[in-house]
Amino acid sequence: MANKKKNFWYVLVMTDEGPKFVTKIGDHHTAYWNEKETPLEMSEVRAKDVAKGLLLNWFTAFAVCSPIELDQQPYNYKKYHIEWKENEKGEDEDGTADD
Repeated sequence: MANKKKNFWYVLVMTDEGPKFVTKIGDHHTAYWNEKETPLEMSEVRAKDVAKGLLLNWFTAFAVCSPIELDQQPYNYKKYHIEWKENEKGEDEDGTADD
């Protein structure tokens, strides 16, 4: 019986355009994330190391463990985009008006 991998490790980065998985590690330990590419699967130790390196460089990032192998980014970036809009004066964080 073949041994199947039980856990797949990735790094998820919170960007201005939404959460994206790291897709490539380049020269000098530079991490890249591209919504059109497949998430980069890595070992648990490497995923935690990359996430820590990103955190130390002021990116919000998480080492993520998945029971299944991922073949796409967390959202359908081809059809949607995220647009950040500042709350209007008197509007709470939940979008309701202050009383």
